[in-house]
Amino acid sequence: MSGSARFPKNLVAALLFLSGSTALVYELVWSKYLGNVLGNSGQAHAVVLATFMGGLALGASVFGRTADRVKSPLALYGLLELGVGLYALAFPAVLRVLEAGWLAVAPSVPEGLRVGPRLLVAALSLVVPTLLMGGTLPALVRHFAASLAGVRRELARLYAINSLGAALGAYIAGTRLVPAIGLSASATLAAGLNLLLAVAALALARSHPPALAGVREGDASGGDEVAYPRRAVRAALWGVLLSGFTSMLYQVTWIRLLSIVLGASTYAFTLILTAFILGIGLGSFWLMTRKEGVDSLRLYGRTQVALVVSLCVALPLYVRLPHLFHRAEWLLTRTLDAWPVFQGLTFAFCCAVLLIPTFFMGAAFPAAARVATAKVSEVGRQLGGVYLWNTVGTITGSALGGLVLMPWWGMEGNFVAGVVANLAAAALAFSAAPAKAKANARTPSSALSSVPWRALWPVGLAALLAVVVLGGMRGWAVRLSSIASIRMHQKPPDTYAELVRNMERDIRPVFYADDTFATVLVGDVPRDGHRFMKLNGKVDASNGSDVETQVVAGHLGVLLHAREPENVLLVGAGAAITAGSVLAHPVKHLDMVEISPAVIDGARLFKADNRNAVDDPRTHVHVDDAKTFMALASRKYDLVVSVPSNPWVAGVSGLFTRDFFQTVDRHLTDDGVLVQWIHTYESNEELIRLVVRTLRDTFPHATTWLGPHDLILVASRKPLVFDAARVAERMARTEAKKDLDRVDLHDVFALLSKQVHSDAGQLAFAGPGPINTDDHNVLEYASPIAFFLADLDVRVKDERRAPEGGPGLFLHDYLRNHPPTAEQAALLYRNIERFHAGNDPMVRGVATLWRSLAPDSPEAALAVGRAALAQNDLTMAASLLDPEVAKGGRSPELVAAWLQLVTARAWATRTVWTPVATDAALALGRDVAGQHPAHEGLQKALRGLCGALPQNACAKGSANAPKPPPVVTPGGP
Repeated sequence: MSGSARFPKNLVAALLFLSGSTALVYELVWSKYLGNVLGNSGQAHAVVLATFMGGLALGASVFGRTADRVKSPLALYGLLELGVGLYALAFPAVLRVLEAGWLAVAPSVPEGLRVGPRLLVAALSLVVPTLLMGGTLPALVRHFAASLAGVRRELARLYAINSLGAALGAYIAGTRLVPAIGLSASATLAAGLNLLLAVAALALARSHPPALAGVREGDASGGDEVAYPRRAVRAALWGVLLSGFTSMLYQVTWIRLLSIVLGASTYAFTLILTAFILGIGLGSFWLMTRKEGVDSLRLYGRTQVALVVSLCVALPLYVRLPHLFHRAEWLLTRTLDAWPVFQGLTFAFCCAVLLIPTFFMGAAFPAAARVATAKVSEVGRQLGGVYLWNTVGTITGSALGGLVLMPWWGMEGNFVAGVVANLAAAALAFSAAPAKAKANARTPSSALSSVPWRALWPVGLAALLAVVVLGGMRGWAVRLSSIASIRMHQKPPDTYAELVRNMERDIRPVFYADDTFATVLVGDVPRDGHRFMKLNGKVDASNGSDVETQVVAGHLGVLLHAREPENVLLVGAGAAITAGSVLAHPVKHLDMVEISPAVIDGARLFKADNRNAVDDPRTHVHVDDAKTFMALASRKYDLVVSVPSNPWVAGVSGLFTRDFFQTVDRHLTDDGVLVQWIHTYESNEELIRLVVRTLRDTFPHATTWLGPHDLILVASRKPLVFDAARVAERMARTEAKKDLDRVDLHDVFALLSKQVHSDAGQLAFAGPGPINTDDHNVLEYASPIAFFLADLDVRVKDERRAPEGGPGLFLHDYLRNHPPTAEQAALLYRNIERFHAGNDPMVRGVATLWRSLAPDSPEAALAVGRAALAQNDLTMAASLLDPEVAKGGRSPELVAAWLQLVTARAWATRTVWTPVATDAALALGRDVAGQHPAHEGLQKALRGLCGALPQNACAKGSANAPKPPPVVTPGGP
């Protein structure tokens, strides 16, 4: 080929590369748009994917036939790109019209049957652009093909180019474009690029006719072409159908598996999709470089066998991925500069899992399509037919794989089903392949039916390998979920075997289920008797340290409401502990909306902690996306409690947007209240301010309360008037009191001590700045970065620390008429001290309050002394701890604190010229430690003291160890 001929060909290939990129931008953007309308449930995702793929296939079929008839297929390609760009500009307006229709029709449809209207909305919104996109590849193949050999060569080349462009588009859209400028601006930019592509293609079409234009039809096939018999064509079409089925089945399963390992953020999803498409593009590129000579149908069969073998080889690696990822991640410094490195590491793991099997998938489709293209003058129609068969498989795989098969038999079953389908496709291909590579349409069927069974030996060997590997690794999914940990607070074990031993020692799984949306594991921790729930590898609920947050979120809205709430909506079930706390009050109706059905089943295992909330007759469970449910709900609610997962989890940040808060506002009664949870750990102050600012953009009044690890925002249209007597009465209810007692909230004083912001204080904290919206969801893309940085001590501006005593807080006015007792101060101290750092001024402040109310209490003195010691105020600590020890105090807590004081004073004052005597302290510590050998704090204090002494001073059983100091009574020595 001359250089002048090669130039337009390469230029057109570049156009296809860019159109592949824009197609993935549209897929990402339109999927999010439709997710905002139809919901982010697994059912909604499957509907959107199925309609997108179905439109592409229908477009390939319709416009493939058109490409055979038009004078210039390249001009047709240009017109198709023009149509895509123009429709993309109109898409938001089209969707608004369809959304209005959806909201009008869906409420009258039972929840279980709403997949029908969802499918209709998705189909009507996507049918035009996907039809146009589907016709682009057949049009260009038709433009370049002058012979069957050319068709088969160009198909692989253009399919590879389009796939590689799609991989780049997925990456740019998901990691750069949408995070920076939002959905509508990203779609507009892609539309502008489509219009430029259209102009370029139309201009090239005027000067470059199709390759077939100068070739007589009789010469088009060439002399060495393989025209496959009908039986082989049928086998190829069934092959592309099965390939489409397994590719989507595997994609659904790999996304779930890698989400458990890497974290289910939107960045992780983007990188998984990029690696998936990249592998397909590389496989097609490899096929393009292969010389003719290998029968395409046999080659297709070999790709299926190779895919099965690659899965069997990789499966033992899958279960080790959490250990390998955390070992690699541990080497990174948690800084903003390291974030791109972390993304590169994540992408490397995606490629390690996906690249080889998707490589064989990418080679399989064009190999099978070669068999089905028998007449160059009808290549568009035939290629469209191949696409149609393939898409029947992809739609079936995405719909069945996510909606039916995953909940039925889980990740393990999906891999088994995929392997069986791949082996069936390979067997079909080998048995239908002609005896000679150059068989033609006149090849007798007897020659095909005489294929010896030994031609199927690769299938037999692969099947044997699959039985050994898949059968021998039963239960690997439960192990994967058990050892996976999204958070790392300490160095991971050196070996995978050690990690498994630790898991088996510390965790006992009691429930496991894969559903359309999540993999749910409920496990017990025998060491402390706690139970936890993991969603996709992340602990989302427990009856341990999470209990106070869940309980406070459930009670706060009811306690502060101007009247008794009757109708309540709870967003997010978790362990249903929050639901149980709401139901401790006389509410009449509770709608609990949870996107994952397996979470509901897992919550039943927390029956003792949630007061059987799931099966309470007042509870009505709805498995749906919260935004969709709210948009379609006909009921007005007195109280909405929103406790979703962390916003860095893909899809969750949509519950922290202005659009969602406005939806909630429309479904609240006039005096209704919204309780909104937001975490402070692994976040930053600006993101917390973003959420608060977005909330206040809709609700004019709100206050902030401590969770204690999180914040709970209580918002309303009207200012909440605090009535101490009313709150006390509601807290005193038998079931409510029992529920609150377990988190040390025994009275109004303890409850009000958790208020962080007044109405005005919260507004001042939020300050000016951006608002989080569905179109530009800043939180979705910023929160995974904050999670990576892992700041565990994010402090917001707390009015309880204000110099003037927080005059806007409810507590300020309450204390005027209800001064706390020493007992109340002691209970508050225990609650504050349990969840705050020892050097937090809040801890010392509450301890000092307790001490002022109980000056003779040794426990109060110890509390202030420990707080002072944590702040390195050794003088204050000594003035409190030394007298208590001298009085004969021998509690392990007191002695441990005193030993820490002795150690700190030794390091602070001792030099080689001024030695400090610590022998008496060491002897006392050993004596008390002998009486309390299980007290970890005392043992740690002893080790700390030994670290401040000469090496031989702590030798056990020292002969000259002095006796403890004499006990001093209050009356004298």
